Amino acid sequence: MAEKSVTDVSVIIPAYNVAGFIEACLASVQAQSLETWEGIVVDDGSRDGTAERVAAAPDRRVRLMRQPNQGVSAARNAGLAAARGRYVMFLDGDDLLHPTALERLLGALDGHHSAVAAFGAFVKLLANGAPYPQQKPLSQHRYPSGDVLSRMIEENFLANGGHVLVRTEAARQVGGFDSRLRLSEDWEFWCRLAAAGEFLFIGAVPEVFYLRVHGGSSSGLLACAWENHQRSVDTVLNNPELQKRFEPGAWLSLRRHVTASHLWEAGRVNFTNRRFPAARQLMLRSLRLHPRGKRLALFAIAQVSQLANRSLASRLRFRDDDERAERTR
Repeated sequence: MAEKSVTDVSVIIPAYNVAGFIEACLASVQAQSLETWEGIVVDDGSRDGTAERVAAAPDRRVRLMRQPNQGVSAARNAGLAAARGRYVMFLDGDDLLHPTALERLLGALDGHHSAVAAFGAFVKLLANGAPYPQQKPLSQHRYPSGDVLSRMIEENFLANGGHVLVRTEAARQVGGFDSRLRLSEDWEFWCRLAAAGEFLFIGAVPEVFYLRVHGGSSSGLLACAWENHQRSVDTVLNNPELQKRFEPGAWLSLRRHVTASHLWEAGRVNFTNRRFPAARQLMLRSLRLHPRGKRLALFAIAQVSQLANRSLASRLRFRDDDERAERTR
């Protein structure tokens, strides 16, 4: 009798019009040193041949699910419902995994039963696969570990789900992703998950995954509008299960910090899209609420960058600079 196969990790890949990237994404999963995984690609109504490329994948561990376009949260939730692994990872269809990512993340979670998630560092890439300019060295990255709820609510320190491994049962118990949100739906999910248990940081070196940065992506354009941030902020701050974890004074302070953080992010994205008046207004509103030293310094750099018409910091790179860099490499 053949031995029953074991699935440790379900890599859930929401995919919408990523035909130019999905094969490389799947290849990075297939190259994992951990072999006990399944890949669930949820094609969210793509019209560019994404599903056909996934269907042609020769690895039987890769499954294709198809649905009408409903958004990334609905696609992730469909994959979560179908997952057979003890752990899940939500990997975007244009990103890549380090070859030992799953093995290292799984080892961390297996050794800490109170934790609901483990994560590592990441490296940014341009859309064409070239390294993103002006990145801070991995060794200089600092992340929290353990009970990260307060830090997570105040400021999302994760890029996306591609560098996070989550206990499947925990992801299901907190209800998956909120499909009503257009922006920061992953942050809202991480907040609920952080209330359920610890997040373990496994170290900055080596990286866990590679995040493609697209100049002019739809998420970047959505992030310019403050109302999209506001809805996610309201969803988190009006969650009674999160609020009861804090003393009233601490919660009031956290509310101020959360709003300041998202105002800053909205301002930063507007700046990178050269929407300077909106960027300045949002950044100043953030600084009035919570005048952090790092943001004050970045605000000054932003003013000089605008005058010089040149990107002077990685977090403030102009989107059109990224597009030019992609064309010249």
